Amino acid sequence: MTKRQLLDNFRVCLRYKTAKSWQKPGLNPHRFLANQWRKHGLPRPPVGRLRMADAFHLPRFAIVTGEAVSEQIASYGIYEERLTEAFLRLMKPGQVALDIGMHLGYYSTLFAQLVGEEGQVHAFEPTPSTCDLAKRNVGQFPRIIVHSCALWSSVRTLPFHDYGLEWMAFNSFADARLEARLPEPAEIQVNTTTLDQFRSDLGRPVDLVKIDAESAEKEILAGAMRFLKLDRPILTLEVGDFAGNVRSQELLEMLRAEDYHPWEFVAGSFKPHQLQSSYTYDNLILAPAAVDLALY
Repeated sequence: MTKRQLLDNFRVCLRYKTAKSWQKPGLNPHRFLANQWRKHGLPRPPVGRLRMADAFHLPRFAIVTGEAVSEQIASYGIYEERLTEAFLRLMKPGQVALDIGMHLGYYSTLFAQLVGEEGQVHAFEPTPSTCDLAKRNVGQFPRIIVHSCALWSSVRTLPFHDYGLEWMAFNSFADARLEARLPEPAEIQVNTTTLDQFRSDLGRPVDLVKIDAESAEKEILAGAMRFLKLDRPILTLEVGDFAGNVRSQELLEMLRAEDYHPWEFVAGSFKPHQLQSSYTYDNLILAPAAVDLALY
């Protein structure tokens, strides 16, 4: 799809998601009926089963029933709409993007369409079961290169928590960032590398990095200092203060020390972000001081 088609499809899905309940049948009867059947139909599909849903940018996107991100995509065709629209504004053909925390490939497949055939997308997903599912979505894009390792502050092997398909979005090195009680995780061993090492091996400048790594952000940034000085990519960073995790303000201060400025995408435009003492869940955009995102 062209960027114009992607934007048009995104806005149609966003309009449906934000509409009042009585408006939804008229806006998208097929999606409305499918949602009603999923909620009220019998028998209900078992949790953890693979099925297909129409995402705004990719029809027949593979998802998992009962999994939080999957259910958002199935219901509305979009996920994290502010961050999604920010990427639609930011990314250009020919760029190189990194998707750290690929999950099922929602962002990787969007990036692939935005950077085009001359660009590249490098997607990192250390959980084998998640990675296998994601390959159903990303496999149709040769410019997506999947790395079945994690980013960290050093090159090593570390224990990693795998909570299973229903809770795959919370797989992590640390305790899950969720107040709800999760099943006992399986502990697996994953290989790690650093962004500095990855960039050295890649031998090509990187334009954008999405970091959604469930409490590993500080370690990832600690292993990226040479890379950030060399390429000055735009970053997106998941924030949110949870017990036992690094405070988001500390991460933002790390990046401010590297002359990165925080931005937020609100009401269709980029605006400078004022640092807060504490954060609930959100995604922020960090740009080098020389880049004015208000112009995007």
